[in-house]
Amino acid sequence: MNVAVIGAGAAGLAAASELIDHGHSVVVFEQSREVGGLWNYTERVEDDPLGQQPSDRIGSSLYASLRVNLPRDLMAFESHPFTAEDAPEDERYPHHRAVLSYLRRFAAATGVDRRVRFGHCVARLAPETGGGWRVDGEPFDAVAVCNGHFAHPLVPDVPGMAGFRGALLHSHNYRRPDAFAAKRVVLFGTSVSGMDLSREIAAVAHEAHLCGRLFADADATAARVADGVRRWPSVAAFDGDAVVLENGERIERVDAFVFCTGYHYRFPSLDAAIARVRDNAVQGLYRQMLPIPRTTLAFIGLPFRVVPFPVVQRQARWFARLLGGSFRLPSIAERRRELAAETAQRRSQGVPDRHTHRLQDRQFDYLNALAAQCGDAPVPTWFEELWRGHHKNAAHYAADYRERPLAARRPAGVAA
Repeated sequence: MNVAVIGAGAAGLAAASELIDHGHSVVVFEQSREVGGLWNYTERVEDDPLGQQPSDRIGSSLYASLRVNLPRDLMAFESHPFTAEDAPEDERYPHHRAVLSYLRRFAAATGVDRRVRFGHCVARLAPETGGGWRVDGEPFDAVAVCNGHFAHPLVPDVPGMAGFRGALLHSHNYRRPDAFAAKRVVLFGTSVSGMDLSREIAAVAHEAHLCGRLFADADATAARVADGVRRWPSVAAFDGDAVVLENGERIERVDAFVFCTGYHYRFPSLDAAIARVRDNAVQGLYRQMLPIPRTTLAFIGLPFRVVPFPVVQRQARWFARLLGGSFRLPSIAERRRELAAETAQRRSQGVPDRHTHRLQDRQFDYLNALAAQCGDAPVPTWFEELWRGHHKNAAHYAADYRERPLAARRPAGVAA
């Protein structure tokens, strides 16, 4: 088949590589001049610090000091380990420069870099009446949408925000802590970026406060302090230069407020009826990829809180084999029943719809289901053991888990 891949970040590179390996003809459309997607670090930031209506959208959300939050042997694509060419062997959680080096090597080694049309931002992706797709008017049999989901900052509507007298910023536009020197800073959001940035900012700020659901039981009159960061329950409102917490307590005289609240899923080139997003989850997808009535369009890379490179690689392999006829899908009715059952089970476990794509330890069952369906190998034991060891360290030693030993590792010489 003749297949278009939208985006040359990690997901697009994996998709193109698998499609090529399975005999498909591939064209990759990439709006920038480089492969690597968000891993192409830039000092530039947007003219809208909250990233809501910038005059020029910046594709990268990296900050200068960022190191990966997964061990490199877990993070790598199958058959393509990180090497000393990317970073020294003893750097198990290397700097973001190493990831860009790795992705460039992967693109060259697989030949994907020769299939990329750089400087092409896809404006219109539309289905054809008789089947197939048009990408800016060019016909294709199938499309893999790999445009990422870390470019459009999600900023919750907090009451009183318009009247806040301090500076407002989304972590998407954070690069270095210098601007926060000697200031009282509040960060909102307790995922990876909130944890990392709060510690970095605390090293230069007068005070650094981190707020979020994770600390809902924090005693605000004697806030828990870790690594120089004061931890508080979630934010309820702004009041002048104060931040009001959900428990009614206040943080006064705040100089700057940083949203570490994630990103929107957006697909500007696709009709909203095809890419239906509600509560920040893409609706109606079979296997987190295919719109149920369609078999030649796949969204690669939607899941989060996963090991992203191996996940997108296995998703891409599943799609490549589907297009090649290696297996058949259940009927549309059966696919709808399966999605309904998954949704009911997730809701019964108390997982909100906005976390539809948040897999965490469900990623292994998910990957093994893909593997069983398309004839791939199941997830190897070492892979899950290493992820669980890393996850335990990250939960117990948030400040220095990257320096903690891990018992499990990728066996030498294995491809997966």
